[in-house]
Amino acid sequence: MNRTALAVLGTTTLFTMVLAAPATAAPPTGTCTKSYGAYTYGGLAFDPAAQAIFPVVDTNGNGIICFKYYPNGPHAGHAGNLVDDKAAPHE
Repeated sequence: MNRTALAVLGTTTLFTMVLAAPATAAPPTGTCTKSYGAYTYGGLAFDPAAQAIFPVVDTNGNGIICFKYYPNGPHAGHAGNLVDDKAAPHE
């Protein structure tokens, strides 16, 4: 094969690979990143404020949210950060 044919073949192969397996930055739905732990409503009994907003945060309705303690202790009456496990935060 000549150089032009190899270049076209390589570009086509790379383009096909990109289309076949798109990269994602977020973990799969239903998981938390390594820095967050998965909690149920009952598991958040140590933070009544977190329990109070649990139904709002649990947008996918699977009964699990991701929680991470604030590194410098409680802030504004909250022990940590909450996010739903469908759109996990950055690590």
